[in-house]
Amino acid sequence: MRFFAGQIGSLSPRISSLLLVAVIVHAQDAGPVLRSETRVVLADAVAMDKKGKFAQDLTQKDFKIWEDGKEQTITGFSLESSGVSPERPSKHYIAMFFDTSTAGQTGQMAVRQEGIRFVDGFASPDRYMAVINYNFDGGVRVAQNFTTDRDLLKKALAVVPGTSNSTPTAAGTGGNPPRGGRGPAPPPAVDTFAYRSMLASLRSLVNSLAAVRGRKALVFFSGGMAVSGDLLRDLQETIDACNKANVAVYTVGAGPGGNGGGNTSASTPSTTGRVGRVANDLSTEDQNIARSLSEGTGGISFLTTNDLAASLGRVAQEQDQYYLLAYTPTVDSPEGSCHELRVKVDRSDLEVRARKGYCTSKPVDLLSGKAVGKDLEARAAGSAPGNIKAMMQLPWFYSAPNVARVNLAMDIVPAALKFQKDKGKFHSELDLAGVAYKMDGTVAARISDAVKLDFDTQQQVDAFLKTPYHYENQFEIAPGEYNFRMAFSAESSGTQGFGKVEGPLKVDPWNGKTLSASGLALSHDAHPAADLAASLDVSLLEGLRPLVAKGTEVVPTGTDKFQAGEHPVLYFEAYEPLLAGAKPDAPVPPVGVRVRVFDRATGAQKEDAGIKSIGSFERPGNAAIPIVAPIPMSNLPAGAYRLEVSVMRPTGDPIVRTADFDIN
Repeated sequence: MRFFAGQIGSLSPRISSLLLVAVIVHAQDAGPVLRSETRVVLADAVAMDKKGKFAQDLTQKDFKIWEDGKEQTITGFSLESSGVSPERPSKHYIAMFFDTSTAGQTGQMAVRQEGIRFVDGFASPDRYMAVINYNFDGGVRVAQNFTTDRDLLKKALAVVPGTSNSTPTAAGTGGNPPRGGRGPAPPPAVDTFAYRSMLASLRSLVNSLAAVRGRKALVFFSGGMAVSGDLLRDLQETIDACNKANVAVYTVGAGPGGNGGGNTSASTPSTTGRVGRVANDLSTEDQNIARSLSEGTGGISFLTTNDLAASLGRVAQEQDQYYLLAYTPTVDSPEGSCHELRVKVDRSDLEVRARKGYCTSKPVDLLSGKAVGKDLEARAAGSAPGNIKAMMQLPWFYSAPNVARVNLAMDIVPAALKFQKDKGKFHSELDLAGVAYKMDGTVAARISDAVKLDFDTQQQVDAFLKTPYHYENQFEIAPGEYNFRMAFSAESSGTQGFGKVEGPLKVDPWNGKTLSASGLALSHDAHPAADLAASLDVSLLEGLRPLVAKGTEVVPTGTDKFQAGEHPVLYFEAYEPLLAGAKPDAPVPPVGVRVRVFDRATGAQKEDAGIKSIGSFERPGNAAIPIVAPIPMSNLPAGAYRLEVSVMRPTGDPIVRTADFDIN
């Protein structure tokens, strides 16, 4: 589930530019926060004059916005700019994606040198950049994870990977179309399978960025090609994925001939980024992939010139400054639906760019204000236990100093759920509402959700009812001690289909100036990460994210019970002091980890994995160190145990985290 930060009414710079936002309402004592859901669509827009300068004097009355062709009433307006409070600094994400299959070595080298100049001029402590390479033979490779370290970025940009042996151009063209004296030649004939593969890889990258709050920029370096009818659907799917993830694509043509100095094709627009047609009307073959991506997502398509670095500076500037418009849709739309979006400025001397669509997603407090949500909260506070059994774990991780992201994991026994035939499907729906209470009984955080369960056959339903249903969600909370209660019910099961689970939640404070560690996530399931989350530095990204360490994704269990002979794993994170981009004068002492197991009844130590270095898990430029390790229990008999993890340096007191578990 997504979570977005902001303030009601003011539309401050911390409000995300996505939609269906769960808004943080700051308590007057600046302590833990209350959350409520407001159904609103937020759209960011960049307004430029004819000289390419950002227009800073616009007001709400200057803008108009349409959803699916119907004009909407703008209810909120703000000028978003960098420079938020140091307690919670803003982050701006720029991914540089190089399609090496469509540009020769010379063209790649030219644009990469301009990319180095861009990094030199615009890298800053709040701009996180990544370098990603695509090759038809090798797929996507992350050359440099998101970092603010300009030296690491320049090192990744300086390496030009070899071009593909399986050229995407048709046989006989050699990837170097002849050029005459009358301007650039048209793009060569293409093998559409190769470009379809490239677009699929681009969508994979975009989907990995979807959980990041706010507007992201993707700079797409490609030789370009004309869009054929075979590719229109793939191109539109890519544009839709970018809009859903709120990724603006800025395209740069490296030149298929490799000279790096001309247009990618006759259809490539100038640096004004002027939008010629709506992205959802891709029906002609003179469109260019690069141009269509930028037009459809609110970005710009640049010429490859000697001043490219300065042009790319606009990418950074537009991440730092844009207008944020808010409106409440006149028609409610179903969860997961997508809509066309159009923004206009009533001034002839200005041009406005915004993404061409958005897709709905669940807020963190989906049932807020609804009768079912209020009923579940009352049941959570009551004494009735219900008849749907479940177990719950609440591992937590820092998303910023003194801000924790709780990874709620539940294993629910679904035997009491009833399924009914609905439109040819066997359907049931599980509603969930959780509340974190402070020690004085006041509410610190809320979370709610509705899960739809649909199966084609009775056999599938029977199989589902035999095993626990695993549910996960995430929410943010301030450090402190809480009691978390989760109530859940199945509407189709009547009043008897109800359950409740509760447990303590203690989040230790961390100010970002010392070594620290997260809570502990126990798991039955660790497997290779399926997509770019295995390579991208997902712990840097804000919002919903999986638990990934060195290419392994860990699924946190909702239960603390394991079977003898099982081989469970442990996920946690260590945190180095934040240096705000500065490099220490002296070497930092290494961090070690010690994992031990104790008998809960006697306190006797039963297992000790020893002190081990976590250097192999460290990532340059990143204070967060995600770690996955086995739980040492292969020699333990059935019983009740306590897992203890110590994070330490050669000097100083260790940071200790514990979690209880049983072996049956």
